[in-house]
Amino acid sequence: MSIVYRNRGQERRAFIEMVFEELQVQKEVTGKHILIKPNIVSYEPYPTTTHPETLAICLRLLSDFSKRVTVADGPAWDAGDSKSMIERHPLKQTCDEFGVTLVDLLSKGTKKVKTRSFELDVAQLAFECDFILSLPVLKSHMLGLTGALKNHVGFLSSEEKLRSHRVRDMSQVIAELHEVFKPRLYVVDAVQTLIKTNEVRHGGQPTKLGYMLAGTDPVSLDVAGLELLKEVESKLVGKQYEDISQIRHAVTLGIGEAQYEVIE
Repeated sequence: MSIVYRNRGQERRAFIEMVFEELQVQKEVTGKHILIKPNIVSYEPYPTTTHPETLAICLRLLSDFSKRVTVADGPAWDAGDSKSMIERHPLKQTCDEFGVTLVDLLSKGTKKVKTRSFELDVAQLAFECDFILSLPVLKSHMLGLTGALKNHVGFLSSEEKLRSHRVRDMSQVIAELHEVFKPRLYVVDAVQTLIKTNEVRHGGQPTKLGYMLAGTDPVSLDVAGLELLKEVESKLVGKQYEDISQIRHAVTLGIGEAQYEVIE
């Protein structure tokens, strides 16, 4: 059974510090190249994208131990020029404060990988890192929700994002990507969320939820996140994890466990 760490309230720092200590993250990352994968969907600030404080806390805890820290993501295919967006994004200021570069996840090009069902064009940079830390925001989405599992969409090339949205089973793509890239840790911000959908520009409505989650199993985190989102998102009321296709696919593939223990 997986463990989901959960904190109710807005205290990000103490929660993340506790999780890092519990999982001995700093010991594990010593001398390694870390990739921090935030949730940069577009120019929009939190809660569309990762909160600057969440990123800053992780950078402070990791920078002294790792060989190198890279913060990178690939924005949504319809959000505009990704290079320009990264250069102007609110999270760049946070990275600058720690002397860390915020880069386009596709800046080193892409490579083809074969999953169980697809041949996908994905970011080369992700293969050059030893430790991946994923920083998603828990939000509503047309797929039901976006959280730990769906944050992997940023690893796809822009063309692959478009194909996956239009002609492929996006939920299956999301699940199978977790067999290619396996973050060591996920820190999920649900202090605020978006209901209706995952971006304000598409009609998302910022709503207070009041939780932080963390763990090593993206399936358990999304199942736990589903239960929390039900408190504020009417379209999810009565839904079980089997009704959320990317979670169902991930369980089938053995990516993680639907059963979990909560540690407050």
